[in-house]
Amino acid sequence: MPRTATSSRDAQRSRVYAGEDAWGLRLDAARQGAGRAVVAGSAVLLPAEVRFGTLEAAQVYCAQHLRGWDVPPVQLRERRGQAGAHWEAPGTIALPVPEHGTPWALREAVLLHEMAHHLAFHLDGGRDHGRAFVTRMLELVDRVLGPEAALALRVDYAEAGVTA
Repeated sequence: MPRTATSSRDAQRSRVYAGEDAWGLRLDAARQGAGRAVVAGSAVLLPAEVRFGTLEAAQVYCAQHLRGWDVPPVQLRERRGQAGAHWEAPGTIALPVPEHGTPWALREAVLLHEMAHHLAFHLDGGRDHGRAFVTRMLELVDRVLGPEAALALRVDYAEAGVTA
């Protein structure tokens, strides 16, 4: 996943991305058929990460997994260029969708990250990668992917120096 440099306003951003990059590698291994992953000394079976073929399929996923939260719906849109995905207040996720090649942003980990921004903004007033974002990301991963995936992310965040 392409990442950009940190800013003084969002001091934890690069650490969050580093933790999620490590976690993404674990999910990639699970998708490719790896057995149990060793997370903090425990062997756990991680779920295979979902990849989406279209922006519309990703939109359905977001709607399904934001149901039950007290937040407005999020709208997905195509983003120009391939540099990154992002969340825009008050409720848009912009994802690059290439005409050819691998749509790196049409994957579960990217959507969960952007959905966590949506939750942190609407439930906690969070706009960056601070404590509100980290808390919502871990909660969302636990609900959607299960406690093993949340444990792996928590460990990868800790190893990257993320504070929750």
